[in-house]
Amino acid sequence: MKFTYYFGVAAVLFATAACQSDRESVQSPAPVMSSVYNEDVTSTGSVATPDLAGARAALATTTQQQEVLSYINQARSMPCKCGTTTYPAVPALTLDSQLNSASDKFALDLATYNYFSHTGRDGSQPWDRMTREGYVWRAAGENIAAGYSTTRAVVDGWLKSEGHCKNIMSANFKNVGVGYAYSASSTYKHYWVTDFGTRR
Repeated sequence: MKFTYYFGVAAVLFATAACQSDRESVQSPAPVMSSVYNEDVTSTGSVATPDLAGARAALATTTQQQEVLSYINQARSMPCKCGTTTYPAVPALTLDSQLNSASDKFALDLATYNYFSHTGRDGSQPWDRMTREGYVWRAAGENIAAGYSTTRAVVDGWLKSEGHCKNIMSANFKNVGVGYAYSASSTYKHYWVTDFGTRR
């Protein structure tokens, strides 16, 4: 399994083992994931919207978005261990339609064009895509994953990885958007995006 993450600016991020489920084992091919975080950085400006005309990938359903939100908020409701650090319980996140849109569009792009990166084909970073949807942020982060077939599996995978867990448990975030896309012709089939943010 590949785990990579970076933090754009040093920030206090928050996430005991009680927040993680033992259910849902790894499928084949082995899932991959990555996370990023940024704070108080001026947006790089607008970027072109990817041309997804004719895209065949299936997008997130409201049920999937609500399930991911529920699992994330269950984790946030109690102390949670991310790596070697235990983070305190933090307030629940709310789904945001603009972040949902940014997450869904990016998941669709990943699945349709069969790649895995926080950098979009147009050069955009997560905060650029949030800004493009009209979300004016002061803290922004993104978790992505591929290869997980259920909402429970992907959230558990994120909680077991330090960088992703920190984004989930961060008190800096108030909102989240959930994106999912499926493409049978792609390497990992299932692609997940959660965009985290707090408005300016």
